[in-house]
Amino acid sequence: NLVRKVYREPDGNPFFIEEIVRSFIDEGALVVKHGVFELTEKANRMELPLTVQDVLMARIDMLEEDTRNLVKIASVIGRNFFYRILQDVAINIEDVETKLEHLKKIQLIQEQKRMEEVEYVFKHALIQETAYTSILHQKRNEIHLMVADSIEKIFSKRLHDFYGELAYHYSIGEDFKNAEIYLIKAGKEALKSSA
Repeated sequence: NLVRKVYREPDGNPFFIEEIVRSFIDEGALVVKHGVFELTEKANRMELPLTVQDVLMARIDMLEEDTRNLVKIASVIGRNFFYRILQDVAINIEDVETKLEHLKKIQLIQEQKRMEEVEYVFKHALIQETAYTSILHQKRNEIHLMVADSIEKIFSKRLHDFYGELAYHYSIGEDFKNAEIYLIKAGKEALKSSA
């Protein structure tokens, strides 16, 4: 009955189904016993979310406060985010690495390498979007400016690789002077490479 409902409610959308199952695991309504998934009594009390955003927001809300805040900061950086940028912007959050390991374990993010840097990526764009839209507008703008400042500091020797990102973060953070500077630089850089 519950299995049919899980399949029917999201109209067979595999990502939605996957996230519902993950939320059941997070809540302890679905556990693995002897290599087999089993529903617990908690499953009878769980409400099925109406949208995939609802289930993603519920999963994010269940996280411990600092981990939840880390996800939100990461979402402002973008779908992909460098570890060093996240650590620099999330200055008030302790033990960032352990929190990132937990987020990997529950499959909200994945780790990869890019530009010889440790980078993380949200498993799905909707996870990043859901976390991002849950942040108050003013706070989001502040974080965008912190991200831009961090990029300038950490990647000062190869800033040309980040002109577009800097223009974006400054623009959303409503620092239009710096946004314009980096837009012009990004344009010149694109012309150089015939992009």
